[in-house]
Amino acid sequence: MTSRKLLLPIALGLVMLISCGTGLAQTGSAWEPWGPRADEIIMTIIGERQIALERGLVDVAPEIGGGSIAKLKSNRNIDLVMTPRFSASYLWFNMRRAPLDADPVRQAMACIVDRDAITSKILKSEAIPLATIVPPWNPYFNSNTAAFPYDLTKAGEILDRAGYTVDRKTKMRIDPNTGKTMREMKILTPKAESSPTMAQIGKMIADAARKVGLPVKHEPVDFLDMVGMVDDRNFDMYIRAWSLSRNPDYLESLFHSRNAGEGGYNTSGIALPELDQALEDLERAPDLDAARQAAMEAQAIIARKQPMAILYSEVNYAGFRKDKVTGYVSMPGYGAAGYNNKWTQLNIRNIKDKANTVRWLLANDPRTLNPCTASSQYDMEPLMWITDKLIEVHPETLEDVPWLAKEWEVDTWEAEPGRTATVVTLHLQEGVKWHDGMPFTAEDIKFTIDYLRDNVVFRYFNLTRNVARVQLTSRYTVKVYFDSVSCWNLYCLGELPILPKHIWKDVKDWKAFEPWNEPHPTVKGLTKLIGTGPFIFKEYKPGKHVRLVKNPNYWRLPAAE
Repeated sequence: MTSRKLLLPIALGLVMLISCGTGLAQTGSAWEPWGPRADEIIMTIIGERQIALERGLVDVAPEIGGGSIAKLKSNRNIDLVMTPRFSASYLWFNMRRAPLDADPVRQAMACIVDRDAITSKILKSEAIPLATIVPPWNPYFNSNTAAFPYDLTKAGEILDRAGYTVDRKTKMRIDPNTGKTMREMKILTPKAESSPTMAQIGKMIADAARKVGLPVKHEPVDFLDMVGMVDDRNFDMYIRAWSLSRNPDYLESLFHSRNAGEGGYNTSGIALPELDQALEDLERAPDLDAARQAAMEAQAIIARKQPMAILYSEVNYAGFRKDKVTGYVSMPGYGAAGYNNKWTQLNIRNIKDKANTVRWLLANDPRTLNPCTASSQYDMEPLMWITDKLIEVHPETLEDVPWLAKEWEVDTWEAEPGRTATVVTLHLQEGVKWHDGMPFTAEDIKFTIDYLRDNVVFRYFNLTRNVARVQLTSRYTVKVYFDSVSCWNLYCLGELPILPKHIWKDVKDWKAFEPWNEPHPTVKGLTKLIGTGPFIFKEYKPGKHVRLVKNPNYWRLPAAE
């Protein structure tokens, strides 16, 4: 059983001790787990980030990219905060084909990848070097694994030790298994017209491979053709990006042998019983300690076998007018201005405007402000300031931070004779209120899970479909019984939007419901779009702005308030 008996004040006190003075919060201000510090957030709808930031039309612009970065860096009033994304670009090897079925060949290929040159010369610092499938900033990262850093000499030594001698005439390696010069191997990338950076990287790696005697050729193809060849397993190597996440459960999709068939995500074809076992242990871990151990074992095997060479992680740039605002917090994987960054939401404030208004760029109109139908970042941006999650994420370590759930236990129950499954017990904060003053209780959690599951709300169906039943044990305690064994079920609950039962119990058509356009039934000035979060929704004017105001009764207000 995994028990989280860490009460919120103690947990957040530890957060403060660990994080103050780390420089994560910008412009010299330490971040705190209390707030909000701003009185009003105006999300101004403007498409052109660079111009809006330079002219002071907004104080904050998320997702700065392209040619804007260099121009904005030269502006002394603008702070560009870079954070790595949850992503990786990689060079996949087809382990079904000789000579890439041999460990030394893949390990040597990993050693000829110059990640620093790729990120600085080709990607112009819009990415950072990455060599592991679980990034170093992830709490599940295993730092004690085999490493194959850029080193052409080491690449040659690996091949020499394995008996891959150099043919004097061709200067290419001889395969000791055939006694013949290695066949030509191809690196597939999209054509330069569609992805110039991928094409350049493919050529750079192919050129480096030939320097150590590996006959590798770069072959750019149409992107869809490349996808088809990969799905058909008709390739030697290819370069592509992949989205990651904080939890390492994605390793099962990428490396378990059951996913190696046509169209599966295990495109390398790696098939090792010990790796499969570690990945199954990770997938079905009964608690977080077991999951961490399985993740460490899986990473050690993957690093040693090198079914892929990780190249880099893309980065996120967020722009802040440091002459106007302070209190923004960098957060790997989430971004300093990411909508899931609770710490920036709590700490950001205006240092010039007495009204303490922060103007936040929203690049497009939200399509909806219904939490059940919201899908784009433009929909989610306003909603995440209005709501709270059960569990938050530490901005430095990315470890769990108790939030609406002040503690929890992950255990098992007998789903049927002879079969166990996971049960999660959530102990909720007491005294939290919805924006209309109604108390937040375990009834809201049970209602939310039942409503999303029973109404097959598409966006959250995968998070609720394995819930067998929900049991209230007290006003602030709820047990959620799942049909499967996996500690990751805890995070399924953590990603759900918590719905106020007293508002949503009468909503029959969740798809058509527009809570932001319907007045609150009892509280003047509010709509039915309410949450427990640090800001209250006031208005949405399409093409102009979304306006939020400080929640004066927020449960995490600083002690002085």
